Amino acid sequence: MERASLKTNSLQQCHEISLATVFETEKVEVHPVEPLSRSVKANGALSAESDNGHFTWRASLVGSLLGCLVAASNFYLGLKAGWTFGAQLFSAIFSFGVLKALSRVTGPFFGPEENCTAQTAASTTGGLSVGFITGIPAMYRLGLMSEDVMADLLKLAMWTIAASSYGLFFAVPLRKHFVINHDLPFPTPRATALTIKTLHDTAERQQEAIRTVKAMLVTFAASFGQTVASYWVYLFDKIHLLFWIGKAANNIGLQKADVVWGWHLAPNFAFLGAGLITPAATLFSFLVGSLIAFGIGGPLMFSDGYLSSALGWGKQGNGSAQSWWFWPGISLMLSTAFAELAVNYKSLAMGARNAVTQLRTFVEKKRKCEECLPLENPDGVRSDARGDSQDPVPDAYQVPTAWWAGGLALSLIWTCFTMAYFFTIPVYQSLLSVVFAFFLALVGIQAAAETDINPISTLAKVVQLAFFKFPADSLQSLQTSNILSAAVTSAAANQAADMVGDLKTGHIIGASPRSQFLAQLVGSVVAIPVNLLLFVVFTKAYPCIIKPMDTCEFGLSPVLGWENFTKLLTTNAFLPVSSWVTAIICAAIAVAVTIAKHTYVPLKYHDRLPNLGAVGLGFIVPQPSTPLAMCLAALGGALWKKFGSKSEQRFRMAVASGGIAGVGIAAVLKAILKISAVPDKVIKWNCPVAADGTVACL
Repeated sequence: MERASLKTNSLQQCHEISLATVFETEKVEVHPVEPLSRSVKANGALSAESDNGHFTWRASLVGSLLGCLVAASNFYLGLKAGWTFGAQLFSAIFSFGVLKALSRVTGPFFGPEENCTAQTAASTTGGLSVGFITGIPAMYRLGLMSEDVMADLLKLAMWTIAASSYGLFFAVPLRKHFVINHDLPFPTPRATALTIKTLHDTAERQQEAIRTVKAMLVTFAASFGQTVASYWVYLFDKIHLLFWIGKAANNIGLQKADVVWGWHLAPNFAFLGAGLITPAATLFSFLVGSLIAFGIGGPLMFSDGYLSSALGWGKQGNGSAQSWWFWPGISLMLSTAFAELAVNYKSLAMGARNAVTQLRTFVEKKRKCEECLPLENPDGVRSDARGDSQDPVPDAYQVPTAWWAGGLALSLIWTCFTMAYFFTIPVYQSLLSVVFAFFLALVGIQAAAETDINPISTLAKVVQLAFFKFPADSLQSLQTSNILSAAVTSAAANQAADMVGDLKTGHIIGASPRSQFLAQLVGSVVAIPVNLLLFVVFTKAYPCIIKPMDTCEFGLSPVLGWENFTKLLTTNAFLPVSSWVTAIICAAIAVAVTIAKHTYVPLKYHDRLPNLGAVGLGFIVPQPSTPLAMCLAALGGALWKKFGSKSEQRFRMAVASGGIAGVGIAAVLKAILKISAVPDKVIKWNCPVAADGTVACL
């Protein structure tokens, strides 16, 4: 699941979105930004007193709590639609409102640097959920873990610590190349910095920001209330419009389209938010994919007897529409992602090569050679005699080498011990997964910096391909090492990409990297128990997440991707000939279209073209109601922009973010109610009625 910028990461965004997903972000216009004068000198150097107030516990804790909202949203959206929601813009705005109010009551001064600290902590806390909605559930579905999640808590905690720490320490030495020496676009981090700068600009702007925060809170409350109410009131969960039209017209086809194939309306604020902040071309491509697989192709193949059912896995014959269309969908997603990387191979390769070179220089900087020692001019700007680009941050506010190097060494030892002791994975495979994580982080950061799309989850399939032939005692051992090695690589590289983006935001604002590092550390500590708790709650309430079942509350596209790709690599899994032939054709189309797009279509029109990766996701998510709801929200957003452009420009992101966050928290409460066996769907009005008069609330 790629994180794109719902992480707009946009589950993102995460995308997340943070797979955080195959989705392209809205284009952010890049403006030259001067660091804030309160923090830096005229030349951009941090003043000696400026670090005071950058890192505060109140900002770190508020940011971490906001990150918990994002983590909950990512669990829900990631499992539901393969989407993740990025924390940057949401936390920058929301933390402003909270910390501004706190500063008026308790003091001291609240400035943009502290705002950046809160945003950084939130981004870290919210971004760790990716492993729990991809590789980890896939392991349970393959029978590689205990049947009871509670029995694996220690294993999962140890793995989570390993996965969360690498990205934190990887990001520090990569800052010089990606942030200082090269002015890469970094669309979402740059937009976040511009937002923070605007929030603290003038009293008028601050009042406007408070109104934006209030709009976000109102939407959050409405979203939370509606989602919780949907636990008891079925109408708030699904609206079976086609079923009732079909029943009135005695049309069985319309009734089946609604009940069997999922073409109903979903009044869900999370889909509303996703629809408001995701490019229309991406959303309608998602809907087209669903229409092809579950509106036309699947029903025709099922009615002709070629497929045995609409949904499910392991069905007789050629399987279900869900399992048959899964492979063409995966093919479209992977081929599109790899084709995009291949087209941009020069910049990616150059960026990775330069980053490795400068990392080596960074580590060797301590040589006792006078001309290589850092110099400081009278203005306080550091430079090297070797001619490296100037870093406006003095050594006093840099992250000490001992911190990140020591942390990296401890993380390596921790990972090798955890993988060997708890999962019986050889040490050399753990070391290789860390090496892969570093190089994939370089690719992911470069891609995210240029396009705002982090393809790490797609690239994790490369790690699975690299590991599937390694010796193992059994099939279970092979599958365990294959998934966990790729999961560690994916999580570490994903965290590194997010954190370098946060460092870019801090650089534009003039925040201390050391303070941001500490905020990231606090966010990581909070993220570990929070994400474990969310995983336990969701899997207890919805066992279909970790156990194969024909129907499920969630689409599980990222989980099924990891599960079935592992099966394909390690077993003789049956794949209908027609399905894999279609997958090959889809791959060829994806590569050809990508090359043609970059060769013949001007860059300014790229975001208007169909997104084949999103079409592939439509093939995989067996719930057409999801893209349908998002597209309806996008149409509503277009009307809002046409008839109320000023309010749309001011409140669109706030409404979207508040809606997504509200659903995330409400989804956790609904899961707790379900675990507690509280009766649901009490008010059954709008539930479909069977031919014998039985009411069936789906």
